[in-house]
Amino acid sequence: MIYLIALFVGILPAIMLVCFIYWKDRYVHEPWKWVLKAFFFGVLSSIPAIIIELLLPDVGEDSFLHSAYSAFIVASMSEEAMKMLFFWLLVRKNPYFDERMDGIVYCAAVGLGFAGLENMGYMLSNLDQLASVAIMRAFLSVPGHFFFAVFMGYYYSLAVYGPKEKKKLMLVAAFVVPFILHGLFDFALMSFDLGEVTACVMFVLFVVLFIFMWRHSVKKMNKLLEDDFFAMLKCPPPPPVINARMQAMTPPKVPDHINASPAVSNEQPPMISQPPPPPPPSPRN
Repeated sequence: MIYLIALFVGILPAIMLVCFIYWKDRYVHEPWKWVLKAFFFGVLSSIPAIIIELLLPDVGEDSFLHSAYSAFIVASMSEEAMKMLFFWLLVRKNPYFDERMDGIVYCAAVGLGFAGLENMGYMLSNLDQLASVAIMRAFLSVPGHFFFAVFMGYYYSLAVYGPKEKKKLMLVAAFVVPFILHGLFDFALMSFDLGEVTACVMFVLFVVLFIFMWRHSVKKMNKLLEDDFFAMLKCPPPPPVINARMQAMTPPKVPDHINASPAVSNEQPPMISQPPPPPPPSPRN
């Protein structure tokens, strides 16, 4: 029974975030069949990533070099490369990948499939500390994989639907940006045991990085949703400066003496009596 609970607790955060990103794509929802397929592709991407991690040699021990190598090369490079490969295999012939936001939806589903399987492994290997490990990873590690995937899907969508002269640059950014974020994320966590001062510095780095990824992930999702909305209307979106000013504008306040309406009385006006009509003239003889 404890194993079933561990598996359920491990996969639950990933499923909740998949439901969130499906709800976030509010204009044209992707078919659930393809979203689940993307999640399954993410699960499959963990297999070659684990093999690569096991084949890479270990460098240093309890040092900054060891933390940096493990974070950026062993974890980040192998995992983000495999997630991007399986994401590309999914969307390259997907007939429903027809909007900018779809890149984030499918890439997030792939990343969460990877995170869900990884999280279940951590649950099974920490049954004696199941509650604490489950809470920590549900609020840190699984959202981290979600943020990495949002950045990857965002830049991939820009490569597909953006200017052609920037396609190669956006494809490079689709891998490099999540690779750097993932490396910094793991580097901060792996360096906590290198001394008290280092732990304090890494804690600040981790908090700043987490807030940065959270805020910019929301901005990037809203940006692509806005672009898709104006694309459906067949008109270009307003420039960012004008759009920000329009959102900041508030209608002027009307003075109370102008806005106030006169009191309406239900009393009927008094009836004014009319004089009786004159008698008709008498006929002449």
